[in-house]
Amino acid sequence: MVKEFLSREGHAYTAKNIEDDDTAYDELMALGARSVPTIVIDGQVITGFDQPRLRAALAAAGGGSSPGR
Repeated sequence: MVKEFLSREGHAYTAKNIEDDDTAYDELMALGARSVPTIVIDGQVITGFDQPRLRAALAAAGGGSSPGR
């Protein structure tokens, strides 16, 4: 859902698979996150598909998306 949302909104992203990539798993643990999806936007960690928080973080990062769009 997150990948589809970001693609639909025109935002580039890097997907990492913690099952196939030990480094990605270590990065997730270092963030203090214990679930996926975990999204990091300008240092803000968002766990789960929280569309309002994603929109707000993208807008704050200059990503062009705004709350309520």
